[in-house]
Amino acid sequence: MSPAPKSSAPACCANPLLRPGHRQAWPLVLLYLCAGGALLAVLQGAAGLSDGGAAVLVLGSSAAVLYLLLYRSGTPRELAACRDYVHRLNLASAVFSAAREGIVVTDLEGRVEAVNPAFCQITGYGEAELQGFNLRLLKSGRQDGAFYRQLWRDLLESGHWQGEIWNRRKNGETYPQWLTISTVRDEAHQPVSYVGVFLDLSPIRRSEQKLLHLAHHDPLTDLPNRTLFLARLEHALSLSAREGGSGAVLFLDLDRFKDVNDSLGHPTGDRLLCAVAERLRPCLRESDTLARLGGDEFLLLLETAATPERAAVVAEKLLEQLAAPFPLDDRSEVYVGASIGICLYPADGDNATTLIQHADSALYQAKAAGRHTFRFYSEVQTRQADARLALEAALRRGLEKEEFLLYYQPQVDLRTASLEGVEALVRWRLPGGELVPPARFIPLAEETGLILPLGEWVLRQACRQMQQWVARGLPIRRVAVNLSSRQFRQADLLQRINAILAETGLAPRYLELEITESLLMDNSAQVDAKLEALEAMGIRLAIDDFGTGYSSLSYLKRFPLHTLKLDRSFIRDIADDPVSSNIVASIIELGQHLDMDILAEGVETDQQRGILLQNGCRTCQGYLFSHPLPAEELEARWLRAAAGHEARPCN
Repeated sequence: MSPAPKSSAPACCANPLLRPGHRQAWPLVLLYLCAGGALLAVLQGAAGLSDGGAAVLVLGSSAAVLYLLLYRSGTPRELAACRDYVHRLNLASAVFSAAREGIVVTDLEGRVEAVNPAFCQITGYGEAELQGFNLRLLKSGRQDGAFYRQLWRDLLESGHWQGEIWNRRKNGETYPQWLTISTVRDEAHQPVSYVGVFLDLSPIRRSEQKLLHLAHHDPLTDLPNRTLFLARLEHALSLSAREGGSGAVLFLDLDRFKDVNDSLGHPTGDRLLCAVAERLRPCLRESDTLARLGGDEFLLLLETAATPERAAVVAEKLLEQLAAPFPLDDRSEVYVGASIGICLYPADGDNATTLIQHADSALYQAKAAGRHTFRFYSEVQTRQADARLALEAALRRGLEKEEFLLYYQPQVDLRTASLEGVEALVRWRLPGGELVPPARFIPLAEETGLILPLGEWVLRQACRQMQQWVARGLPIRRVAVNLSSRQFRQADLLQRINAILAETGLAPRYLELEITESLLMDNSAQVDAKLEALEAMGIRLAIDDFGTGYSSLSYLKRFPLHTLKLDRSFIRDIADDPVSSNIVASIIELGQHLDMDILAEGVETDQQRGILLQNGCRTCQGYLFSHPLPAEELEARWLRAAAGHEARPCN
């Protein structure tokens, strides 16, 4: 861009220092100013022109002005004024460049015209990358359209806006800034540009977060402190009161920490506390809160569905973790146990203070009981939890020592009373000979995950026994085995079943797997795929306890099912309750239309047998024909003499 003719210089740019009429050349000073007086650059050089005067160039709708000052033989007073003028412009330039706040100049459409170095440093963009681009480039997306509409409304009405806003750096990181936007106006008071000045709030926010963390966490272990624990407990209690949930507070105290502290010193004691915290963290869920109360005392909040059994399991895990030795720097080890007091809410209290006091009382009961144990605030709950944990320990031992055995209940043709198949039912015989009822240990096995090894053992033993019967030519069509939901959800379920069939030599057509209705309601592609794969292998599929869960015609049509097992609750009342009788008749008719077998469970009387036959049911199992039997007894009563003989009901 070339200078405008001297004759066209506007009067508004006149300067008493610029006097035409002198031919001797003086230093040429180029001053690049943004509107509003902020200097962007100063360039000085030497030049000579053929005549004197001054010229003015206007860049981009008056957003910036390039003054071309030509001094010709000025007086000392004029030269001093010129030097002062240049000094002030240099000072403005230095302020613009050295400011730690980001500064940006845009046109009225928000397109960038100039930025200072701090702006580039904060945003990560170079000045050349931003020139001419709209500042929308920096939006983070955290503020909605209403926010920006209000911003522009305030700016247009008052010429000024100030507030916190989130923007995005070039690397994608979002950050908060304190932004001030001002409108720049010309001599006619018309807006010509906007100037934004902002402070990056990220360091301040990080400091605030650090201070907040320090205020709510233990400086030694970095666990939540008492303040944060109480806040979370109060929130959990409010949620429990509103939604009816339950939870637990556990008070944990290290048993021999004082001995370590006194004998090995406080630094070792501090390292031990940190090691305790690290060892306990993996035992907890994300929703749980473990806090250090002070010294060697810890508090634990179980916030979600914390039953006495769940609290006992967690306490046992914590004690197990703390029972192992803690290595020290000098290669020696220390042993510290712990005692734990447990109280439940809302049963044991509805405020934080009461719950912590009750948990503390239970802690002293645990210490009085010999340490390295736990106690509930209620003695009844303590006995129940003890019994459950003892049963779990016995269940694990029973798996190791093979204390389980299979009984088989006949599945009988109602018309001929001949044997159709058997259902394998697991039994647990304690070393003293006592049989533990399945209702006591099956739910516990499900909860603890022990159902996986137990269920696999049942499947293997049932397949092995069935193959022996088949190999001997005994008249039995299939063995039915219950498959738990946990087993079914195993990723390698099909491989496991294939391996068991290969190991035992049993053909898949002799195996029927019983699954629950709730499992089918998962509505996942994996359920579909597994059921189809099992059916393709030749394995029969049965729905156990049909009618008691989420019975749905859609899954009966959707899945490759072969048998519906009518739950015993319907059969029990079939002779006396018309509703039960109608339900049974409807299910039987439904199964017939779907070409599925119907098997009635819990048939105990001839009257029930007759009603089932009348409605078209052909197969049942129940005490009318036989209790579950060991394999040898089943053979003696049903298999060896089955050819040409009809089994008799046993009343």
